[in-house]
Amino acid sequence: MDIWDIILIIVMLVILTLVIYLAAGIVSDDWSYTGNTWLRFILVAAFAAILIPVFQSLASMVSAGDLALLIAFIIIMLLVRWLVVPELAVGDEWMATVFASFLTIFVLYVIERVAFWLFDYQLFSFVG
Repeated sequence: MDIWDIILIIVMLVILTLVIYLAAGIVSDDWSYTGNTWLRFILVAAFAAILIPVFQSLASMVSAGDLALLIAFIIIMLLVRWLVVPELAVGDEWMATVFASFLTIFVLYVIERVAFWLFDYQLFSFVG
């Protein structure tokens, strides 16, 4: 792992944390959060950044295709439900969970594709 891997991972974590903040703000209509809630956002973003490439690597070993994304989505959905949603004032907790999880997975995928298309750089090259 070189310096570019570390820089891109930090950038990705910042972007994912902001995406989770955006999703939380949209579903709860509350845009002010405490430090504890921001730590929860960062924790979910870190799990998303680690889980997806690890599951994709494992799924490719057994020729499971995109099943890894489905499993990672479900795990991230449960993390969002247990870590983020209790801090929000929302009416439909599962809808908020699905929205925040989908947005996180989608943005992570877009970041990975943009890094590959623009820089010809495999973002998750640290996963064997």
